[in-house]
Amino acid sequence: MADEWLNHSEVLVLDPLENSPLPLWELRWHQATTLQELADILAPGLISLAARGLVEVRRFHNWPAQWDQGVPLIGDDLARESTHAEVWSDEAAHAVLAAHITKAGRRLL
Repeated sequence: MADEWLNHSEVLVLDPLENSPLPLWELRWHQATTLQELADILAPGLISLAARGLVEVRRFHNWPAQWDQGVPLIGDDLARESTHAEVWSDEAAHAVLAAHITKAGRRLL
């Protein structure tokens, strides 16, 4: 991976997306990390990668789902929603956020 182009948070988000799309809860590396810690660590990387066109994030009613059924999240909407701990959980009754690596993002793997 081109680590010189990415910060630690971005690497933690991008690496697992090689076989994307994935719901955000799949990016959790171990259960000892609380959901709020996960959001605090990974949301900035997710937001940055999306802003640079390296990943795309969509909101779904449930998961699994077809990628084109999701509503794209960008800018302030992505920043607001991805920082909430519950979107990083597989147990909450809420919308599911999923990320998908783009062609530009694949070049960094």
